[in-house]
Amino acid sequence: MLKTPASGQAALAGLEKRLTGNVPDDSDIPSPVRKAVRFMLAGAGVTVVFALFEVIVLLADRNSIGNINGKPPSSAQVGEAVVFVLIEYAILTAVWIMMARLNRAGRSWGRIAASVLFAISTWQLYTVVHSVGAAKYITVADIIYIVLIFAMWLAGMGAIAMLWRPESSIYFRERTALR
Repeated sequence: MLKTPASGQAALAGLEKRLTGNVPDDSDIPSPVRKAVRFMLAGAGVTVVFALFEVIVLLADRNSIGNINGKPPSSAQVGEAVVFVLIEYAILTAVWIMMARLNRAGRSWGRIAASVLFAISTWQLYTVVHSVGAAKYITVADIIYIVLIFAMWLAGMGAIAMLWRPESSIYFRERTALR
Protein backbone atom coordinates (compact mmCIF):
# COMPACT_ATOMS: atom_id res chain seq x y z
CA MET A 1 0.00 0.00 0.00
CA LEU A 2 2.72 2.47 0.95
CA LYS A 3 5.31 2.00 -1.80
CA THR A 4 8.22 4.41 -1.72
CA PRO A 5 11.67 4.25 -3.31
CA ALA A 6 14.48 2.78 -1.21
CA SER A 7 15.89 6.22 -0.37
CA GLY A 8 12.43 7.41 0.66
CA GLN A 9 11.95 4.36 2.87
CA ALA A 10 15.30 4.96 4.55
CA ALA A 11 14.35 8.58 5.22
CA LEU A 12 10.95 7.55 6.63
CA ALA A 13 12.56 4.87 8.78
CA GLY A 14 15.09 7.36 10.17
CA LEU A 15 12.37 9.89 10.97
CA GLU A 16 10.19 7.22 12.54
CA LYS A 17 13.07 6.02 14.73
CA ARG A 18 13.77 9.56 15.97
CA LEU A 19 10.10 10.29 16.69
CA THR A 20 9.03 6.98 18.18
CA GLY A 21 12.32 5.97 19.74
CA ASN A 22 12.14 2.45 18.29
CA VAL A 23 13.41 0.51 15.32
CA PRO A 24 10.84 1.21 12.55
CA ASP A 25 10.55 -2.34 11.20
CA ASP A 26 10.37 -4.14 14.54
CA SER A 27 9.07 -7.62 13.66
CA ASP A 28 6.97 -7.74 16.85
CA ILE A 29 4.77 -4.96 15.51
CA PRO A 30 2.31 -5.95 12.78
CA SER A 31 2.52 -4.18 9.44
CA PRO A 32 -0.84 -2.36 9.81
CA VAL A 33 0.29 -0.80 13.12
CA ARG A 34 3.59 0.31 11.54
CA LYS A 35 1.64 1.84 8.65
CA ALA A 36 -0.72 3.57 11.09
CA VAL A 37 2.28 5.06 12.90
CA ARG A 38 3.60 6.35 9.57
CA PHE A 39 0.22 7.87 8.74
CA MET A 40 0.25 9.62 12.12
CA LEU A 41 3.76 10.94 11.53
CA ALA A 42 2.61 12.18 8.11
CA GLY A 43 -0.28 13.91 9.89
CA ALA A 44 2.25 15.59 12.18
CA GLY A 45 4.18 16.76 9.13
CA VAL A 46 1.06 18.19 7.50
CA THR A 47 0.26 19.94 10.78
CA VAL A 48 3.67 21.64 10.73
CA VAL A 49 3.06 22.77 7.13
CA PHE A 50 -0.39 24.01 8.20
CA ALA A 51 1.19 26.05 11.02
CA LEU A 52 3.62 27.68 8.61
CA PHE A 53 0.75 28.47 6.24
CA GLU A 54 -1.29 30.04 9.06
CA VAL A 55 1.66 32.20 10.14
CA ILE A 56 2.26 33.36 6.55
CA VAL A 57 -1.42 34.24 6.16
CA LEU A 58 -1.41 36.16 9.46
CA LEU A 59 1.67 38.13 8.48
CA ALA A 60 0.55 38.76 4.90
CA ASP A 61 -3.01 39.77 5.73
CA ARG A 62 -3.38 41.49 9.10
CA ASN A 63 -7.12 41.77 8.53
CA SER A 64 -7.45 37.97 8.69
CA ILE A 65 -7.43 38.42 12.47
CA GLY A 66 -10.41 40.75 12.22
CA ASN A 67 -11.03 44.24 13.48
CA ILE A 68 -10.51 44.80 17.16
CA ASN A 69 -12.72 47.56 18.59
CA GLY A 70 -13.37 48.76 15.05
CA LYS A 71 -9.67 49.23 14.33
CA PRO A 72 -7.22 47.10 12.36
CA PRO A 73 -4.98 44.97 14.59
CA SER A 74 -1.74 46.47 15.85
CA SER A 75 1.67 44.89 15.33
CA ALA A 76 1.60 43.60 18.91
CA GLN A 77 -1.77 41.94 18.33
CA VAL A 78 -0.49 40.32 15.13
CA GLY A 79 2.55 39.10 17.06
CA GLU A 80 0.33 37.65 19.77
CA ALA A 81 -1.76 35.88 17.12
CA VAL A 82 1.39 34.39 15.55
CA VAL A 83 2.62 33.13 18.93
CA PHE A 84 -0.82 31.65 19.67
CA VAL A 85 -0.88 29.85 16.30
CA LEU A 86 2.62 28.46 16.83
CA ILE A 87 1.75 27.18 20.31
CA GLU A 88 -1.55 25.71 19.10
CA TYR A 89 0.05 23.82 16.23
CA ALA A 90 3.01 22.69 18.36
CA ILE A 91 0.47 21.05 20.68
CA LEU A 92 -1.39 19.48 17.75
CA THR A 93 1.88 18.14 16.31
CA ALA A 94 2.80 16.73 19.71
CA VAL A 95 -0.60 14.99 19.90
CA TRP A 96 0.01 13.32 16.51
CA ILE A 97 3.44 12.12 17.66
CA MET A 98 2.12 11.00 21.06
CA MET A 99 -0.67 8.99 19.38
CA ALA A 100 1.93 7.37 17.10
CA ARG A 101 4.08 6.40 20.08
CA LEU A 102 1.16 5.09 22.15
CA ASN A 103 -0.26 3.02 19.33
CA ARG A 104 3.17 1.68 18.39
CA ALA A 105 3.56 0.58 22.02
CA GLY A 106 0.24 -1.28 21.82
CA ARG A 107 -1.74 0.90 24.22
CA SER A 108 -5.36 0.05 23.47
CA TRP A 109 -6.60 3.31 24.99
CA GLY A 110 -4.30 5.13 22.54
CA ARG A 111 -6.17 3.49 19.67
CA ILE A 112 -9.48 4.59 21.16
CA ALA A 113 -8.20 8.14 21.77
CA ALA A 114 -6.93 8.30 18.17
CA SER A 115 -10.38 7.20 16.97
CA VAL A 116 -12.10 9.91 19.01
CA LEU A 117 -9.68 12.52 17.68
CA PHE A 118 -10.40 11.30 14.14
CA ALA A 119 -14.15 11.70 14.76
CA ILE A 120 -13.51 15.29 15.89
CA SER A 121 -11.37 15.84 12.79
CA THR A 122 -14.21 14.52 10.61
CA TRP A 123 -16.60 17.01 12.19
CA GLN A 124 -14.05 19.81 11.63
CA LEU A 125 -13.67 18.85 7.96
CA TYR A 126 -17.45 18.83 7.54
CA THR A 127 -17.87 22.28 9.11
CA VAL A 128 -15.06 23.76 7.00
CA VAL A 129 -16.46 22.36 3.75
CA HIS A 130 -19.99 23.41 4.76
CA SER A 131 -18.82 26.96 5.51
CA VAL A 132 -17.38 27.27 2.01
CA GLY A 133 -20.88 27.01 0.59
CA ALA A 134 -21.99 29.93 2.76
CA ALA A 135 -19.08 32.18 1.75
CA LYS A 136 -19.63 35.07 -0.64
CA TYR A 137 -16.21 34.57 -2.18
CA ILE A 138 -13.37 32.10 -1.81
CA THR A 139 -9.73 33.14 -1.69
CA VAL A 140 -6.67 31.10 -2.59
CA ALA A 141 -5.86 30.94 1.13
CA ASP A 142 -9.28 29.35 1.75
CA ILE A 143 -8.59 26.68 -0.87
CA ILE A 144 -5.15 25.92 0.60
CA TYR A 145 -6.72 25.78 4.06
CA ILE A 146 -9.28 23.21 2.88
CA VAL A 147 -6.62 21.14 1.10
CA LEU A 148 -4.44 21.04 4.23
CA ILE A 149 -7.36 20.10 6.48
CA PHE A 150 -8.32 17.37 4.00
CA ALA A 151 -4.70 16.09 3.97
CA MET A 152 -4.70 15.90 7.78
CA TRP A 153 -8.05 14.11 7.67
CA LEU A 154 -6.71 11.60 5.13
CA ALA A 155 -3.69 10.89 7.35
CA GLY A 156 -6.07 10.26 10.25
CA MET A 157 -8.34 8.07 8.15
CA GLY A 158 -5.39 5.98 6.97
CA ALA A 159 -4.17 5.57 10.54
CA ILE A 160 -7.59 4.59 11.88
CA ALA A 161 -8.17 2.14 9.03
CA MET A 162 -4.87 0.44 9.86
CA LEU A 163 -5.42 0.51 13.64
CA TRP A 164 -8.72 -1.36 13.44
CA ARG A 165 -7.52 -4.16 11.14
CA PRO A 166 -7.77 -7.67 12.65
CA GLU A 167 -3.96 -8.02 12.93
CA SER A 168 -3.83 -4.74 14.84
CA SER A 169 -6.60 -5.84 17.20
CA ILE A 170 -4.67 -9.01 18.01
CA TYR A 171 -1.54 -6.94 18.69
CA PHE A 172 -3.39 -4.58 21.04
CA ARG A 173 -5.02 -7.52 22.88
CA GLU A 174 -1.64 -9.22 23.34
CA ARG A 175 0.00 -6.03 24.59
CA THR A 176 -2.85 -5.42 27.05
CA ALA A 177 -2.55 -9.00 28.35
CA LEU A 178 1.18 -8.50 29.02
CA ARG A 179 0.51 -5.62 31.42
